[in-house]
Amino acid sequence: MNTIDNEQSKTRLFILVLLAYLIWITAANCGTGDDTYWHIKVGEWILDNKKVPSTGIFSYTAENFPWVSHEWLSAVLLYAVFSLTGWPGLVFLATLSLTLAMLLLFNFLVKRISVNISIIFMLFAFFLLIPHIMPRPHILALPVMVLWTSQLITASENKTHPPYPLALLMIIWSNMHGGFIIGIAFVLFFAAECVFTTDDRILRITLLKRWLLFFLLSLLATLITPHGVNGLLLPFKLTDQTYTINNIAEWASPDFHSLQPLEYWLLAFIGLSLYKGLKLPFFRLIFLLGLIHLSLKYVRFSTDLLSFLSPMILAASFSKQLNTPPDFSISTLYPKNLKQWLAIGLYITALVIYLPTRTVESKQSIQVGKVLSALQKEKTTLGNVLNSYGLSVYLIHYDYPVFIDSRAELYGDPFIKKYFTTISLKKGAQPLLDLIKDRRISWTIFETKLPINAYLGERPDWRKIYSDKYLTIYLTDTREISGSTKQQLQKIKESLPEPETEEETD
Repeated sequence: MNTIDNEQSKTRLFILVLLAYLIWITAANCGTGDDTYWHIKVGEWILDNKKVPSTGIFSYTAENFPWVSHEWLSAVLLYAVFSLTGWPGLVFLATLSLTLAMLLLFNFLVKRISVNISIIFMLFAFFLLIPHIMPRPHILALPVMVLWTSQLITASENKTHPPYPLALLMIIWSNMHGGFIIGIAFVLFFAAECVFTTDDRILRITLLKRWLLFFLLSLLATLITPHGVNGLLLPFKLTDQTYTINNIAEWASPDFHSLQPLEYWLLAFIGLSLYKGLKLPFFRLIFLLGLIHLSLKYVRFSTDLLSFLSPMILAASFSKQLNTPPDFSISTLYPKNLKQWLAIGLYITALVIYLPTRTVESKQSIQVGKVLSALQKEKTTLGNVLNSYGLSVYLIHYDYPVFIDSRAELYGDPFIKKYFTTISLKKGAQPLLDLIKDRRISWTIFETKLPINAYLGERPDWRKIYSDKYLTIYLTDTREISGSTKQQLQKIKESLPEPETEEETD
């Protein structure tokens, strides 16, 4: 074996070991993701009813409100896997999706830049994505986004148009995740880059026509959903819900007082740019600045977009300016003999055996699940609930009609704003009392730390039927749960470990 082959072999081994490590880390740390609980129930509802919902199922306050279930395909997939394998299966699904996205990214990068820098890019992508790795539609759609964008960039760089059959991919994307709309915007952006950076006038006109045709085909593909044009318009409706966006955690700006992967990405990029004097072509600079803007405004975009799209935008320019041409082919990673296939098979087997041994759900999720399961036989007695925004996912998962849940597009800004203002007692107790009367609310479930619990605890017409460090439940004095349920709830509370004392903590 010559020196070049030996180096290639070492590089190949390093990449495979690194990829295996990242896959295992993903499987070991991937959680449930709160919204996954209700996505599973949507998938179950669809398969049970043989149709996609068009109104606010699961919510007694919004059961007749129109609802665009734009992620229905992901929901069906999540439920199908969950019903067969439980949470370990969903973790495996998320891990598989992320692995495919990383391989697509790596394949794109090593065609443009050296393998060493490609690996660094891939590690940064993984680092940025860590806070948002969970079995939710955005992870399932990640490989679709990477493949779609890579094809657009490749077409622009080669001064041609994307293959027309690629537009069919938009059918899958638009039924899996609302982020498809940014894929449509990308078509316009890279069409502009391709056309305006072409010197030949005749070729420029030809390219404009072909990119325009691809854009129209892609736009038509987004309409092939159960919701038609409403599915296409939904992302714009969400962006108009300014109150919700300003008050929901995953739409908040990054908090740089805590560990924030985006900070390290920005420092690395700024440092490298200043040290090497890197420059980007105009369109690539605009695209990158747009990604950074969105990432600084909404924390979820640093994980969902900047993580995988920024390396794709930077690769070609970095390769030229850093003088690091491609020196590796992803085809060398493919198994070439029985031993290599056997090694991969053993690794996957070990992963499959390992997943059922780990606890996927958080302690809070498990505890809430126990409490709601214990109350199942009391549903008729309990009646209408006033619930916290965060605990709604568990209520839906355990078949309790909710007052409100995290489907912001269903309720709209006025409803959500009134809800938060009322439960926070910002305008005093009267709005809460009016809400309880108007909606005939007979029980409440909120995180224990919220002030609404302290208020209800002072009222003679409400009594506490359960409380632990995670949640507190109040029931109106006109209703009564059975003695056996009370005993079961007490046992569940006693099953929680005692809080550590100061001496133990020290």
